[in-house]
Amino acid sequence: MSLNWNHASTCGENAPGVAEALLEGLAAPSVARGGGEQHTQQRLNSIRQQAADYFGFKLPQRVIFTPGLTFAINQFIHGVLKAGDTVLASRLEHNACWRPLHAFEKSGGKLIESGFLENGLLDLEQLEESLANNSVDWVILTAGSNVLGTIQPVRQAAKIAGRYGAKVFCDLAQVAGLLPIDFEQLGLSAAAAPGHKGLLGPRGVGILMLAPDLQIKPLIQGGTGSFGESREMPSQLPEALEAGTQNYPGIFALGAALCHLATNPIELNSARKKMSALDTWLRQQDHFDVYPKVCPGWKFRLPIISFNLRSISSDVFGSFLNSQGLNIRSGLLCAGATSEDLLAPHGVLRLSPASDADDAEYQQVKKIISLAVASLM
Repeated sequence: MSLNWNHASTCGENAPGVAEALLEGLAAPSVARGGGEQHTQQRLNSIRQQAADYFGFKLPQRVIFTPGLTFAINQFIHGVLKAGDTVLASRLEHNACWRPLHAFEKSGGKLIESGFLENGLLDLEQLEESLANNSVDWVILTAGSNVLGTIQPVRQAAKIAGRYGAKVFCDLAQVAGLLPIDFEQLGLSAAAAPGHKGLLGPRGVGILMLAPDLQIKPLIQGGTGSFGESREMPSQLPEALEAGTQNYPGIFALGAALCHLATNPIELNSARKKMSALDTWLRQQDHFDVYPKVCPGWKFRLPIISFNLRSISSDVFGSFLNSQGLNIRSGLLCAGATSEDLLAPHGVLRLSPASDADDAEYQQVKKIISLAVASLM
């Protein structure tokens, strides 16, 4: 039986009620297009409120449903940033940020990159130095590295950014559902999350949250079911950013997942103890490089360990482990800058189990890795 240790990519099992909510969304009447739409609108409003409550965000009308996190990030970057703006982004970012930021830079924006320490945490001194020496409009940060699993000091970074007049956008991809997030307390101006990772919802749906002082240009234009006499998109949110037919199955399912998590929060202490022991075991072996090179302590970690077998590329070793029944992710993990700074130009092998994986799974993983090394060395 294959072990799924690739939960940092997508959840293994959806929350209870998600499948049923998907089916309910398939049959939901379209808002403003016929009878029964009032129930659908009430359901959408309720889920916006759920999302706002879950993330400590006070304005549910500024919770935008998107076709996933990548769309949400693109909507933010191309809708808020302007030519001539200066953006500072950490070297821990995913390509969901880097690629639209590269397009932003090519269109006249300025991009500054900020590094991280040997323990995998954002270098706050370098961040402050960059802010002091440049007129930065926005700081873009991941809340948790998808390569290292390190939980970033977003609140401290936001305080520093605020002293220099910069706003903060946060990518919540790896932490949403696993850690409590309070938009207001973190000092954010915008944030986005996917439905299909720690939130235990379906693929193809995400949310974008925007502070009230932000003006944003729609990434796409189209029907909204309102203000049909105008060829301009409505100015109010959420309609301005939700053109076209909405993904009712995905949104309803996300609502079911949020409802489950609100009363059944994920507990990481047990997983962290098991991951700490596995991390120690890997570091004790002669053939591995384990990342980050200095462990910051597991209270600053998600259930993610990345490592490499020194003599064999991550892709080759990863393929072999997959063939032996250990489903993991290997390579650059869509975060090439992180691997470059780790001096792992071909990427890493990433172990990311379910938070409730038991001791037997961990022992089986150690056995598979040990046998793979013996077979290949």
